[in-house]
Amino acid sequence: MDTVTHGLTGWLVARALPDSWKWEHPATATAVVTLGSVLPDADNAASLLGSELYLRIHRGLSHSLLGISVSSLVVALLFARFGRWKDVKRLYLLALVGQVSHIVLDLLNAYGTQILQPFSDARLSLDLLFVVDLLFSGIVVAGIAMSRGGRARRARAALVSLAVYVGIAALLHGRAVDLVRDAAARSGVRVVAVSALPQLPSVTLPSIDRFGFATPVAASPAEWGLSRSRDASGGRAVPLPAGPFAWNGFVDDGRTFLRAEVDPLAGTLAWKQRELRGADDPAVRAVRGLSDVETYLWFARYPVVHVISDHGRTEVTFYDMRFSGMPGPRPFLLRVIESSGAPPLAHWGF
Repeated sequence: MDTVTHGLTGWLVARALPDSWKWEHPATATAVVTLGSVLPDADNAASLLGSELYLRIHRGLSHSLLGISVSSLVVALLFARFGRWKDVKRLYLLALVGQVSHIVLDLLNAYGTQILQPFSDARLSLDLLFVVDLLFSGIVVAGIAMSRGGRARRARAALVSLAVYVGIAALLHGRAVDLVRDAAARSGVRVVAVSALPQLPSVTLPSIDRFGFATPVAASPAEWGLSRSRDASGGRAVPLPAGPFAWNGFVDDGRTFLRAEVDPLAGTLAWKQRELRGADDPAVRAVRGLSDVETYLWFARYPVVHVISDHGRTEVTFYDMRFSGMPGPRPFLLRVIESSGAPPLAHWGF
């Protein structure tokens, strides 16, 4: 989840805790839980070290069970040293609660979280919600607003609502997986692995050109800051990160990756893409061993490549089909350029 939602969720969790956890220091307790809820994202500073290290470090040790256990102790010791509340054990538990809320929310989306670091670099995810979900965040904000004045029950009710929301997402996820598996079987596609990942939904706004008072200038997407894509009726597709209602379904058939857009509510599916598995491409084998390539193949769920060769120069562009179907340029690109007589050069793009 985004850092703002993490912080708001920590605030809500602090509101929901019983008074026995806060004693005479409710403000300090809230501050400790909220700080804990955003602390794992301190690893965003790794972006200053370069793209490859950022991919390796982000959602790594700071998001692991061992990492949050140690950093929660540091937070507790600092608050006890410089604050009026000296109960290190209680402060530790509050910081840990905040950090656990962060890890749980991150596990809900498809980016992957290394909760077993440093013992394993496996990236675990539940694939239930998009990384930004306005409906989820809206429930959090509503819970905070309604629980003002010490109304802990209302905060707990908001947390229950979030659990129900995630449960609905889990049901839709299971439905999407079943639709993809059944469609692949009907098409005679060999299924080695199948999954469904939340997709950034979009809504189509009607073109303003249809209204008599509108002008082409008024309808300019550049002025609105909207997506440039249009549907057949001339409307504009606007990203709307709200709700687990749009999914990408993936099939690995042992040789290629197939992607479909799935609507589990309507029970419909449309195949959109089929690509050779990137790790099996001969051009990729030639650059294996390059640290940037190994990092990318470790990070990507569905790595594919586009290869351009011209006059002794080969350009291999890696991207992750996990992010296909999103408006705008693809995120998390790696371009490796090979020229005769020179070592391969890697260029990252986010």
